[in-house]
Amino acid sequence: MTTDLSCPVCGAALALDHLFVDADNRAAVARLIAVALPLGGPLLQYTRLFAPPKTSLTQRKQVRILLQLLPDLERGAITHRGRDWAVPLNVWAQGIDQMLQARDAGRLELPMKGHGYLYTILVSLADKVEAVAEVRLEAAKRHPVAGQGAANPAGMPDAIRQQIASLKNLGVKA
Repeated sequence: MTTDLSCPVCGAALALDHLFVDADNRAAVARLIAVALPLGGPLLQYTRLFAPPKTSLTQRKQVRILLQLLPDLERGAITHRGRDWAVPLNVWAQGIDQMLQARDAGRLELPMKGHGYLYTILVSLADKVEAVAEVRLEAAKRHPVAGQGAANPAGMPDAIRQQIASLKNLGVKA
């Protein structure tokens, strides 16, 4: 028995069986669901950035693109510029969203050839997240609130709170 679905993008009929044609597809879909279900839609939109104009990607190429990203998604980190960067799923979502916005604004040279631009965006976002965490840690060291733990920002001076707010205004969701 097959369950018939339709593609939300083009309306073509899609049997659920098509998603499980070979072992690579099965493994990629299972890993994507296990690791990044909330990112499924944006990740698939990201894979379309690799398609030549007026052409759609083959399922095999989409799977290959996803398999390149999944190890980093699974470990919640990337290695870029000779260093490891913590990149939780919310930062991945922000990075992919920035790429899709750049595409919509016509600022991307398509088709993409690799993941370098995405990883550069992710490093920038991860650096901002680290900056927020560092400011909070330093503030907690300088101004601990008695009986409330160092992570509580209640006793934090206004200048430090403003610095954290300005980092968040840069798009950092810490």
